[in-house]
Amino acid sequence: MTHIQSIAGLCLLALALPSLALAERADPIDRVVVYGDRAQVTRKTTVRCEKGEARAQFGPLPRTLVERTLRGDAAGGATAVGVVSRLVEHGPERDERLAPLEAQLEVFDDQLRALSLRTQALDAAEADVQRFIGFFGTTVAREARSGKPPVDRWAKALDRFRAAALTRVGTRQDIEDERRKVERERALVQRRFDALAGLGADQAWQAEVAVDCGKVGRATVTLSYVVPGATWKPEYDLRFGSTVGKGRVTLGIGAAVQQATGEDWKGATLVLSSARPWLGVEAPTPAPLRVGGRKKAEGKVLVQARERRRTLKRDDQAQAGGDPSGAALDDKGQSVTWTLPNRVDIRSDGRPYWVPIDRIRTRGEARYVAVPKRTGHVYRLVKFDNPARYPLLAGRLHTWRGDSFVGTQALEHTGPGGPIEASLGIDASLRVERVVLDDRTRDPGFLSSTRTLPRAFSFTVRSTNKKAATVELRENIPVSKVDDVKVRIDGKKTTKGHALDKLTGLVTFEVKVPRGGEETVKLGYTIALPEDWKM
Repeated sequence: MTHIQSIAGLCLLALALPSLALAERADPIDRVVVYGDRAQVTRKTTVRCEKGEARAQFGPLPRTLVERTLRGDAAGGATAVGVVSRLVEHGPERDERLAPLEAQLEVFDDQLRALSLRTQALDAAEADVQRFIGFFGTTVAREARSGKPPVDRWAKALDRFRAAALTRVGTRQDIEDERRKVERERALVQRRFDALAGLGADQAWQAEVAVDCGKVGRATVTLSYVVPGATWKPEYDLRFGSTVGKGRVTLGIGAAVQQATGEDWKGATLVLSSARPWLGVEAPTPAPLRVGGRKKAEGKVLVQARERRRTLKRDDQAQAGGDPSGAALDDKGQSVTWTLPNRVDIRSDGRPYWVPIDRIRTRGEARYVAVPKRTGHVYRLVKFDNPARYPLLAGRLHTWRGDSFVGTQALEHTGPGGPIEASLGIDASLRVERVVLDDRTRDPGFLSSTRTLPRAFSFTVRSTNKKAATVELRENIPVSKVDDVKVRIDGKKTTKGHALDKLTGLVTFEVKVPRGGEETVKLGYTIALPEDWKM
């Protein structure tokens, strides 16, 4: 028997013995790489070598780990020979946090039962009222045949019925609101319980790494594996001053990490990766391609479509930052990886844990922007270029204007130096009104074969601000994709000084509004199409 075979035999013999106590781990988690839908966990331990051999035991490990991803390694002059693993019996008493969660769930269940009894009592009272209303109707019919019907007494009775009905409606609504609140809180506790219950499953993995120590007396051994139930999403904090114009933009970059893998990550080095390691494992196979057709009457139809467009113009050259001030960056071209500088604790309870990655400052400009086709509000928008030397992944952007929190919006994927436009909220001192001036269809004349569709609008920006303001007003016109249809701006009906993006059809006006006053601009255009086109 060779030296390596003897070590592997010792590992198999150890796994055949009864499982060790699972209350205390001797193999702490050293490093975790979190992907979009899984995590790669690495544990580390140190073993003593005897006669050039050693075995490092790891466990308990999550029941949900992917067994074929178990990999062992050794450092310090030693060599990992192989890894063997098996499922071991494992009691739920290892996690003491389950008991208080169970007690909370019982309290919530008692509250829900009490609310259900109150609802049943209301239903019974409603049934009694309905029976009494029937009796009341019979009494009213009998008394109405008398010479002097007691109308006042009937009115008082009906008032009492209405008041009691309103009280029952209010009580029922209060019960329903309380029930929804209790159910939400119970669902949160239930998710935590389910996540922790994975630690208390009936079975868990136990692994052992066989080590050839060579000439060293001690060896550092690591075990890595992939486990589902982990994810992370980028989140950003943007801060800008409360004034309009150029200023400093502070962009905080972080991540919300969630995991319910069945084990807590305590004091681990956290690595966040945008890679998708299991995407494209199997090469695609071309599917059969078939061509068919059928006869169809030809027709030319003008279709009006609404398209969501966003035009970003680079106004200032941003001051690009250097390396991230927090996490270490590894830009692999198709994916980005951040290694956090400090070790963190992430519990396996399914809750999001926010961790900082980077913080960068750059220059930007805030402007008033209005899109009257969508809303009459005027917004403050800050424009700047991505100051990071790595792409910003799509995620949630939390914005502050001065010291005031504005809200949360979506940030699209933006490459290094790419333009970013973020809303700083509504400015209540400015409003815009859009009025349709022309929306007709002109049929071809005696000597013409062209149908025209004139369109005209006016936009009035009103201000209660004590200072004059310049508002960038945005309106889009149709863009023709065929030669037979022409779209042109009517110069006589359009205020001069506008800008047109022919590719997107976006028309912008720089509207200068005096303090406490108003200013109006107009836009007119015509759609021309042949007579044989249908609408």
